Amino acid sequence: MIRWLKKHFTRDMIRPLIYKVFTRAVLALFAAELFRFFAPASWPLTRRSNLAFLFTILFLLGAVIAWLRLDGMAIPQFKLPRFKRKDPAFLTGDIADHIDDDIVKFDDLDKEEQDVCVLLTDIFLAAVCLVLALIL
Repeated sequence: MIRWLKKHFTRDMIRPLIYKVFTRAVLALFAAELFRFFAPASWPLTRRSNLAFLFTILFLLGAVIAWLRLDGMAIPQFKLPRFKRKDPAFLTGDIADHIDDDIVKFDDLDKEEQDVCVLLTDIFLAAVCLVLALIL
């Protein structure tokens, strides 16, 4: 697995990977808290440990789907519509230290690199949710 990771993971994938992990973690936390708020208190899934275990299973399922996509199976990705964003005026200034650095976004990666980012994100978040399920 380490050799496979060294072969497929590049330095340009660090920023999209961090953004993907943070976004999915916040959305999962938001969904869990919404479920706890609206579900009846008598349901066993309203306990935080059960919800964390449920999200562990969901993230592992996402990792399996990303692995199958990397293996060549044609599984379409669900992408939300995105609008072009204009940068605010204060971000148009120059930063002398990072003038030559290219900012790589998730959409700028090729299809295989996107699948690797999704796979690593889902594996990491599944591990975090499993630890949370065992602790809570």
